[in-house]
Amino acid sequence: MKTVLAALIAAAISTSTAFAGEIGDRAAEAEKLLQSGDSAGALEKFRGAEDALWEAMPLAVLNVKHVDTAAGFGIYTERANHIYKPGEKIVLYMEPVGYGYGSDGLGNKQISLSVDLTVVSASGEELGKMEKISRVQVASRSRNRELFFKLDLSLDGLPPGKYRCDFLMHDENSSKTGPFSTDIEIAG
Repeated sequence: MKTVLAALIAAAISTSTAFAGEIGDRAAEAEKLLQSGDSAGALEKFRGAEDALWEAMPLAVLNVKHVDTAAGFGIYTERANHIYKPGEKIVLYMEPVGYGYGSDGLGNKQISLSVDLTVVSASGEELGKMEKISRVQVASRSRNRELFFKLDLSLDGLPPGKYRCDFLMHDENSSKTGPFSTDIEIAG
């Protein structure tokens, strides 16, 4: 818990000053409660600090992996390489963070994310853009933070060669966007 608390405080220092005080104050209160033996109260305060940090941070996409399978958060089989046969499906696993929450109208919080793609050649030439190539919506009674996004991608028609795929994730509940990239190779 102390390592996570230290990471949270460090992140608080780098966020906007309006939130940094609130995050740091809540984290410090959580530490005091933990030291006094009130672990339930400490966890509640810590979650308040986490909520403030989550709202202040930009949308980001972590742990982008080429995978053979993905069944849940942290549950995937990583692919041995980024080399694909022509027409082979590309499957990516990723963990977005910092997204907002809307409502599904049924009392649930709703996470809504979509992804755009730009394919770039090895020489840096933009070959094409596709908007909203994939979307995920999750409704939950909780503010889920352990969310994975599995992206099935088909790049039929690309000739053999090395490419960079530049993605832009959109949080449909806010104006936040998060860029990320990965390299692929189409075998000859």
